[in-house]
Amino acid sequence: MTEVRQPEQRAESWSAVADAYDHFSQQVTLPFAEDAARLVWIGEGTRVLDVAAGTGNFAFAAARRGARVLATDFAPAMIERLERKARNERLSVETAVMDGQSLNLPDRSFDVAASIFGLLFFPDHDRGLRELVRVLVPGGRAVIATWAAPPRGEMSRIMGLAMAAVMPNAAKPSSPPPPPHWAKLGDADALRARLLANGFAKAHVVELRHVWVFDKLEDFTATMPKAAPQAVAMFDAFTPVQRAAFVEAIETDFRARQGSGPYALTHDAMIAVGTAP
Repeated sequence: MTEVRQPEQRAESWSAVADAYDHFSQQVTLPFAEDAARLVWIGEGTRVLDVAAGTGNFAFAAARRGARVLATDFAPAMIERLERKARNERLSVETAVMDGQSLNLPDRSFDVAASIFGLLFFPDHDRGLRELVRVLVPGGRAVIATWAAPPRGEMSRIMGLAMAAVMPNAAKPSSPPPPPHWAKLGDADALRARLLANGFAKAHVVELRHVWVFDKLEDFTATMPKAAPQAVAMFDAFTPVQRAAFVEAIETDFRARQGSGPYALTHDAMIAVGTAP
C-alpha cells in the first residue's frame, strides 16, 4: 500500500514555500533556535549536525560560535536558500539534501545534533530520534524544538476563531478531533520519556515563549498563508469569499484586543536536550 503523507511531510511542499518560510522563520523560530544553541555546548571546532535545517537559523547560530556545521534538509529549495544566506553572511556551513529519518552519515560522527521545528513533522518521530542518537559521539547532545500542543499557544486560538468565521454553520463534532501529528511531541513529560525510550541516556525539556511584534496586520496575514505547507493547503481549499472572511476575522480579533498596533503574537514551544550514552 502506498503511504499517504500530509503536505508538511513532503519535500516538494516545503521547497514550494522556502522563500515565505524564511521570512516567517526570522520572526518566529529564530529566537528559539538561538535558545537551543545556548542549551548545548558549542564552541570552536564542535561538530554540529542540523537536521531538517530549513533556511538555517540553528546552523548559523552554531557556525557563529566556531562550529563545523553540516546542515541537512529533505527539501532542495530550503538548502538552496540556506546556501545563499550563508554566502551572504560569510558563514562556513556544509549542506546536503537528506531525509532526517535515514541519515546517510556514519555512526558517532557529531558532538551536537539538532532539529529545530523539523523532527516534529517527520512521519516517524521515533525513527528520527534514533537517527540523532546514532550519529552522536558518546556523551554528545541532541537538541530538539517542537511547538506546544493546542490549545496552548495564541496561534491556536486565533486560527480557531478564523475558521469559525469561515464556516459559521458547521456542525460541532460529537467528540474532539484528533490532534495533528506534530502535536504528539507537544507534552513535556511525554517528550522527555520518548527521548529516553529511543536511546538517550539523559533528557530534559525546557518550556519557552517568544513574541512576534509587527507594525501592520498585513505583515501577519500576508505571510501566514504562504509560510508552511499546511497553511497553503488550507487556503487552497477555501473559496475567495472564505479567504476574505478568514483574514477579516483575524484582523478584527487583533484590532479588538490590540487597537492600531504594534501587534504582538506569542508562540509557546519546548526544547528537549538529550545526552547520548
